[in-house]
Amino acid sequence: MHRALATVALFKFFIAAVIFSTTSAIDPVLLTNSLLMAISALILRIVEEGEVAFIVVGLILLIDIIGLLLSFTYATFKIILSYIFLIIWDIQILILFRQILQS
Repeated sequence: MHRALATVALFKFFIAAVIFSTTSAIDPVLLTNSLLMAISALILRIVEEGEVAFIVVGLILLIDIIGLLLSFTYATFKIILSYIFLIIWDIQILILFRQILQS
């Protein structure tokens, strides 16, 4: 599970870099989100409990939803679209972790 979160953290950091290069503005919520995802991947590697992963990804999903709501104030289509994609991505990660925990 920690590898999955580390992969998602790198993916989110890549999206933050693409948004920065296209809009020339740093989105602090997205950058904080990718850093929290990387830190939580390290925590999960140490703890190695699936329930913690489920809770951490749920909180990161909440951060993505807050970022989506804040991105409507910027009215930048790229940022709004990336947050919608990341919310769908996080929901899929939650579904995957739930399936892993039930096994």
